[in-house]
Amino acid sequence: MAKYASGVEDRRTAVRIQTQRSGKILCGAFAWDCVIRDLSSNGARVQMLSNSAPPGQVQLVDLAAGLAHDVTIAWQRDREIGMRIVRTYDLRGLTSAAAGTAKRIWLHAQSNLSTG
Repeated sequence: MAKYASGVEDRRTAVRIQTQRSGKILCGAFAWDCVIRDLSSNGARVQMLSNSAPPGQVQLVDLAAGLAHDVTIAWQRDREIGMRIVRTYDLRGLTSAAAGTAKRIWLHAQSNLSTG
């Protein structure tokens, strides 16, 4: 395990890649804008663009990658949230009903990119 400069061990099992991707956090009829700050195969760190605090289980939509992740909230500090990825859906092809809302939001974002 790697150590931070503070001497604290990094307990992550997968390497995280820093990003600046636009995202949405979905829960029922609610959607919050966020920025995905880092991402790995089993987790993510996002920055909320509002002071809202989503509940413990939500869906994170990576608008740039065309992926939706069922996640659980692992921690929260101010507007930053750490998430554990439970399941991932590829929105670029046929999609499970569980990711239907995520796909509609992703398609809408894609159409805005091509017309704007």
